[in-house]
Amino acid sequence: MQSPNPKDVQAPEEPVPFAIGTLPEEEFWERYNRRLEFPLAAVAAVLLHVIVFVVLVFGLLSLMSGTQTPDPKLELVEVAGWDPSGLGSAGSGGNPDPNIIKDVTPEQALRDVLPTPQAIAEAKEKIQKIVLDDPSENIPISPQNLGKYSQLDDELRKKLLGNGSQKGSGPGAGRGDSGDPGAGPGGTNADSTRARGLRWVLRFQVANGRDYLEQLRAMGAEILVPLPPNDKESILFPDLNKPSQKRTATDDDFRRLARKIQFGDTRRDAVVGVVGALGLDVTPKTFFAFFPKELEEQLARLETGFKGRRSEHIEETIFRVTVRGGRHEFVVEEQTAKR
Repeated sequence: MQSPNPKDVQAPEEPVPFAIGTLPEEEFWERYNRRLEFPLAAVAAVLLHVIVFVVLVFGLLSLMSGTQTPDPKLELVEVAGWDPSGLGSAGSGGNPDPNIIKDVTPEQALRDVLPTPQAIAEAKEKIQKIVLDDPSENIPISPQNLGKYSQLDDELRKKLLGNGSQKGSGPGAGRGDSGDPGAGPGGTNADSTRARGLRWVLRFQVANGRDYLEQLRAMGAEILVPLPPNDKESILFPDLNKPSQKRTATDDDFRRLARKIQFGDTRRDAVVGVVGALGLDVTPKTFFAFFPKELEEQLARLETGFKGRRSEHIEETIFRVTVRGGRHEFVVEEQTAKR
């Protein structure tokens, strides 16, 4: 039997692999949004950007259109304390309650009025010999007070210092049994009211004229305002709780006031502010404040207790004044011993 030709023999067909059916791919939204993650995240991102944009817009608009009111400026006021340099706005009139913004440097203030050592020596000699009638006593006078009294009219200066109003009929200054200078208000002893007033300085912090006046009121001060143009007449406010009860100061008033510790201010801004708060329609050169005896004694105790110095060994004492809630407090800030 003839064998079949290999070429004629057909190769068996290869089996076709069995294809297992698969599920179609998930749609995009079904894959990433099973719990609504995508739309929630998209909405949150858009909302956050909108909020930031709105805040920025309103912030810029507020900066462009809004005005900020600055805190009132505070000033260190030397109230022994006239401002010899005459700082303040020029001219007359003005806002009755202006901000007081000028600082007074005691050394500079003294140089402005008494620019040379010779001028300082002459001013001190004049006050001691002519005003105080005290050629022998070395009465300390603070630089602020030296410049202050050097600017005043002689008649007003003598009235304020009580020169002649308490003087005896004898040729010399009155003395007690011990032979020491009298320590009364018009005496020249270091514990006299006049000697204390010449070496003491008060430092206030004030925002404006009305604040200045309120602090003086809390300290029980009386206010004297010499009227322009020649200071021959003065208005006295004996009770700052009742400013309407002002009156023209008499010689008796000056004699009484000379027995008190006195301070004043000649800075234009301060004077206009305080006088305006008092309701006066004038522009004086200065005003004076007079304090009760209890306040003087309180300051005297602080002065001698500061470094244990006796009053006759002190050239100048500077007190810091703080008034809160209608109550005043004093602290000795600086003290200079006699050389």
